[in-house]
Amino acid sequence: MSVARRAASLLLLALLCVAALTLLVASPARADDSVGHISRLDVGAVVEADGGTVRVEVDLTYDFGDDEAHGPFLVLAELQEIEGDPDRYRRLTVSDITAESATGAPADLRVEHDGGAVQLYIGDEDVEVTGAHDYRVTYTVDGLPNPEVTGPDGTVRDELYWNVVAPGGFDVPIEDVTVAVTGPVPPEASACYVGRTGSDDACDGAGETRGERVDFFHERLGEGEGLSVAVGWPAGTLVGAEPVYEPRRTWSNTFQLGPLTGGAAGLATVLGAGAAVVVASRRGRDEAYLDLTPGLAPAGGDPVAVGPARRRQPVAVRFTPPDDVRPGEVGTLHDEVADVRDVSATLVDLAVRGYLRIEEVAPEKSGDDVSDWRLVPLRSWSDGLERYERELLDALMPEGEPVTLSEVGATYATAVARTQEALYRTVTEHGWFRGSPHTVRNRWLLGGVGLVGLGILVTLVLVLLRWPAVLGIPLLLVGVVVAVASSAAPARTAAGTAVLAQTLGFRQYLATAEAEQIRFEEGQDVFSRYLPYAIVFGLTERWARILADVAAQGRRVESPDWYVPLTPGIGWWTQPAMFAGSVGAFAEAASSAVSSAGSSGSSGFSGSVGGGAGGMGGGSW
Repeated sequence: MSVARRAASLLLLALLCVAALTLLVASPARADDSVGHISRLDVGAVVEADGGTVRVEVDLTYDFGDDEAHGPFLVLAELQEIEGDPDRYRRLTVSDITAESATGAPADLRVEHDGGAVQLYIGDEDVEVTGAHDYRVTYTVDGLPNPEVTGPDGTVRDELYWNVVAPGGFDVPIEDVTVAVTGPVPPEASACYVGRTGSDDACDGAGETRGERVDFFHERLGEGEGLSVAVGWPAGTLVGAEPVYEPRRTWSNTFQLGPLTGGAAGLATVLGAGAAVVVASRRGRDEAYLDLTPGLAPAGGDPVAVGPARRRQPVAVRFTPPDDVRPGEVGTLHDEVADVRDVSATLVDLAVRGYLRIEEVAPEKSGDDVSDWRLVPLRSWSDGLERYERELLDALMPEGEPVTLSEVGATYATAVARTQEALYRTVTEHGWFRGSPHTVRNRWLLGGVGLVGLGILVTLVLVLLRWPAVLGIPLLLVGVVVAVASSAAPARTAAGTAVLAQTLGFRQYLATAEAEQIRFEEGQDVFSRYLPYAIVFGLTERWARILADVAAQGRRVESPDWYVPLTPGIGWWTQPAMFAGSVGAFAEAASSAVSSAGSSGSSGFSGSVGGGAGGMGGGSW
């Protein structure tokens, strides 16, 4: 009984092993059957003596396996790059295309031309097939042969060097590949290559000649592998079979950069850019009173010589701002730009002078930092103010009622823009600039943009005419230089340079003065008066520290009445941290509110896969 059981166990084990082995062997076979592949590919080509026209016939068996497909599709090259010739394409013309199926599969033909290739879709888009089916495709191609090609042995022949299957053309394996090339006369030489691009491995059957025909054979091409053949006849066999070429656009032949064109373009760029810089520097050179100390203006109507200002001149420290010059004007004169900080300083200056009061608004959550301020008008501003100051207040408080900074929103951004324009007009009307800095910069900037646009237009015209496009580049570069030079174009008058010297002297005082050097004036809050100027110069934090140092020395510092914090306390005005979180924060918020508001020709007999002309690829669809 034990022997019988042991025999039964061994038999069962053997059956299990056989079953497992069957699964291991049979599973890949079924997987292969379910994957589409070409089980037979026969390609025949007949080369005509007159013109070198090639008539091609492709017979294939496409096994779709268990996958449903409409049929095969083929891709035939029409426009081909040429190795070593970046300026031209090889043009092949495919015509007279037909398709049929000997097994009765749908063989409707749809032809599309795209990207230098002909795409052939064979089958019915409303019908899907499975299993193996035979198809025949015929077509004519012109421009394929190469006449009078010198081979590696020095022999000159007329040659057909043809990528029958382009490397990378098919994404399925191909079995049982045969190629037959028939020429006007018996061939003198032939070769066949298989594999990936550049491979010189020979086909399994590399050229058997039968009269005018030469046959090639290869057992199997893997996915992406190609097959190229070369057949040569005596020179003169093919008449009028010269290849057809088309111009190819590359960076090299488009710009045509060479010693002559590059030199001309470089010289034009240097001369144009240099002229732009010279003109900008001359026109943007400030004037000055030549016989007066910097910062002084002529008294009365006395004539004073005026000339170009020295680029570097000593600055005398000035303990007060320029007479009757407001902070916004100082900022615009200083850097030739009426920026947002100049407008914020103007708003603070108007508060210091008693036209409005700035009050902190309690945050929504206890413990949060102050993030909003209320502007409270205190008196009429119809008289006694510069136009830009009146326009700023009119825009913010048109009804003369208190508003919060957050409420004005986009109105504040508009008000700032108008105030900036008015500031430019004011400093120009004061006679400090030969022309509005804003207008002068814009004129140069528009000129630079215009030159860039003209350069683009000229370059495009040169490209269309196939002339050296590099000759249009100087206009582009000079345009960029002119646009960049716009910042140096505004120029101050002698009067403006004198006020600028006073401005720089006062800035030096604010930037270097210590607490014991601060000069008090009777009945004047010097810290409030100078604060808007410190804002303009970016010295707000330093001015706050000086204020704290003065208080630390025991000198009396009155809290301002133009600014009302949430918790005034004692000495908030002299605490740098509290100052930064109140007045300093307001100035920053007023500035940021604006942004927050809104290969052919070589011999095929020393060649490789892909080195010939043409090429076929495809798959199923």
